[in-house]
Amino acid sequence: NEKDKEVLIDLMRRFSSAMRYAYKRLLEGEKRKDLKKHLSKLFNINTRYSDDAILLAQSKISSYKERGQNPKKLVFGSRKVFEQLKKNHLIGKRRKQLKTKWKESRQGNLYSRGDKTKQGNLNLRFEWINDKLYLRINTGDRQYIYAKVIRSIKREKDKWIDFMFILEKGYQKSDWFPYSVRLTLKNGKVYAFISVEEKL
Repeated sequence: NEKDKEVLIDLMRRFSSAMRYAYKRLLEGEKRKDLKKHLSKLFNINTRYSDDAILLAQSKISSYKERGQNPKKLVFGSRKVFEQLKKNHLIGKRRKQLKTKWKESRQGNLYSRGDKTKQGNLNLRFEWINDKLYLRINTGDRQYIYAKVIRSIKREKDKWIDFMFILEKGYQKSDWFPYSVRLTLKNGKVYAFISVEEKL
């Protein structure tokens, strides 16, 4: 519902800010363990979200360095869109659309890495309620909101089928496996991306 969506968007904004803050502090040489508790207090997120924000920030720094680029020049929310916004000839609807796109990309992120010991994921966990699949989102202090999962099967070899199978099996036998979930905001809608290690 709209109220829950507002709560989620606020959490995404705080998490995104925590990630940007962690990125800058890591570049300044601050240690992960010192940063973790500080982020939780500063942005009012639990320590697992803090740790995941640091993890994302660290991976962005590593990715930039591997490509031989200067991590200090990173623009959160897309450099391309930022450069377009700086152009003075953009006015009206087009400028508003670009600004929304940049803001969503910059502030509309939430990530929780998988954990086998926490039923697959502590903060962003899939649960069945009355035979319907929901994503349970931890918004802090054991407060949860539930987002109904809307996902159609697109083809016979859709990996979503495999994921649903092992998820169902995990619930039936309490045989949990870790899956990471990333939420992003696009055109006012929340999208979830799930990553899981495949057994070959």
